[in-house]
Formats: sequence, C-alpha cells, structure tokens
Amino acid sequence: MRLFPLVGATALIATLAGAVPAQQKQDDSLKRAATQPLRDTRIQKEKIPEALLLAASAPYSLDGTRTCAQIVDQIDTLDAALGDDVDVPSAKKGEGAYVASAATKAAINTLIPGLGLVRVITGADKAQRRAEAAAYAGSVRRAYLKGLGLSKNCRPPAAPTAAAVADKPELPPIEEK
Repeated sequence: MRLFPLVGATALIATLAGAVPAQQKQDDSLKRAATQPLRDTRIQKEKIPEALLLAASAPYSLDGTRTCAQIVDQIDTLDAALGDDVDVPSAKKGEGAYVASAATKAAINTLIPGLGLVRVITGADKAQRRAEAAAYAGSVRRAYLKGLGLSKNCRPPAAPTAAAVADKPELPPIEEK
C-alpha cells in the first residue's frame, strides 16, 4: 500500500483548504474531508474534547446547575465543542463548500482500496463511534441544561430562545426530484 504519497497529498490538500480565513467553517469541512485518510489509518488521532467526555459520563447531572450563570458556563463549553445549538440562527452553509467537501472525500476514499477494512484493523472505526457517542451525549447534556434553564426562568443561552420555544413541531415537506 502506498501510504506515504497519500499522506503528502492529503497534507497539501489540507493546507490549501485552510487558505481562505473568511470562510472558516467551509474550510474546516473541506480540511476535515482531506485529512480523513490520516484518521482512518490512525496516523492522526482525533482527541475528544473534555466537555464531551464529561457529558457522556453524566448527561443528566445536576452538578454545577444551581444558577443561570453556571448553566451558561456549561452551555458555552459544550457550544465550543459541538458548535451552535439548533436554536441559534445561523447563516446557511454554502452549497459550494458542501460540494467541494464531498468531492474531496470521495476522491480520497477511492485512493485507498479496502478502506473499511483498514478502518477496522487500525481501530479508526471504534474511535469514530466513541467520538460520535460523546458528541451525542454532549448534545443531550446541552438540551438538558437548556431545559433546566427554562424551568429556572433563565435567559438564553441558559435557556432556549423564545422563537425556539414558540415553534410548533411539523414534518418538512417531501421534496420530489
């Protein structure tokens, strides 16, 4: 297997992906796609943020939730690890960045035959499942904290925004192609 030329190409793509600071979120997704083989072969290990590990250990803990300020601190820490919550209005992600990221990931994944087997052998598959479980627990913890904040009459970000609370559940329309 020719791994070292792939590593060099991946590093070059990752460097180029980070060249435009104005589009940081788009660049991050492209850089992440470009460096995926390094994670798949465990050359580059991804560290799970401490906030997510703590959330995974006790997502419904009342520790540190006595005041609205304490809740805000925990939510801010989780936001730093997870990104914005669903109640925060954000700019729509550009389709161009999504297409570039998907194209990069597809091109790189075709360079390594048997990538699924490589991921299992190197332990990358198990590491990814652990990271996904920690991110899920972090999301659950953040939602729980916002519910506590709402019950204590805290203001956002210690509670969901008024618009999020006022929303009514509805199924999205089915898109036909």
